[in-house]
Parts: sequence; C-alpha cells; structure tokens
Amino acid sequence: MFTSILLVTIVGVAIYGIKRWQTLPESERNAFAKKALLYGGVAVVLGLVLAGRAHWLMGVLAALLALAARVAQFAHYAPVFKKFMGQEDPVNAQHGGSASPASSTSMSRAEAAAILGITIDAKPDAVRQAHKRLMQKLHPDRGGSDPLAKQINQAKDVLMG
Repeated sequence: MFTSILLVTIVGVAIYGIKRWQTLPESERNAFAKKALLYGGVAVVLGLVLAGRAHWLMGVLAALLALAARVAQFAHYAPVFKKFMGQEDPVNAQHGGSASPASSTSMSRAEAAAILGITIDAKPDAVRQAHKRLMQKLHPDRGGSDPLAKQINQAKDVLMG
C-alpha cells in the first residue's frame, strides 16, 4: 500500500515537473532543470535513508548540498546586505566618502547607470524597467531601506532628466 502511494506521488510530481518545464521560456528552462535535478537527487537520497537503504550521513550530506546551493545564490546579494547593516564600502572609506552614495547631493550619469545596472546610454524604457525591478526588491515596504530606495529613485531621475 505504501509503495503504491509513493509511486503515485512520484509519478504525479514528475508529470507536474514536465508540464511546468514545458511552459517555461527557454531562458529559464536550464535553471529549472538544475533545480529539479538537485532537489530530486536530495529526495532520492533522503528516501533511501528513511527506507534504511543508506546511512543517515548520506541524508545529512544531501541536505547540506541543497543548503549550499541556496547559500551560493544569496552570496550575490552580500554587498546589498552590507549596505543595510551600515558597513562602509572599503573604497569609499579610503577616499573619505560615505557608505551610501544617496547621501551626496549630486550623482553622475555613470554612477546612476551603475546603480540601476544598465549602460549610460540606455533608452528611457530600459531605465524604467531597471528602476521597477530594483524597487520591487529594495522598496522599504518590501523589506528594503529608505536610503537605498532614495538612491534608486535619484539614479532614475538623473538618467531620465
């Protein structure tokens, strides 16, 4: 009985995964496949551990492997977290600047483009899209900080004006 339920669950998850993969755009399929293989492998190892077919350390190893993948994703946001925590950027500290460029009254087009992650000669539509993308992540209502939101808005104003 248990094996029948397990088999139906596995087939259901596989069908859902295949349907989901087919609906994704080409650019996202590779990342989805990697995640599916990672989590599928973790599930298989944990299933073997729970069934008594593998040592419990294999289950711990599989869980740590999945955790390492998540930690690697968050490493990309380390500079943003440093700004949230108020730690100064070493480059700005050497030159006597402050940790947040938003505190300065003027911003160059190069600085504004770097903040938004676009080129200096980007079209207004690209500026709006970059601003929207960053504000969705860093707006104070969504867990961001006021200085970062102010800096993003100032960057948009500099590039649009």
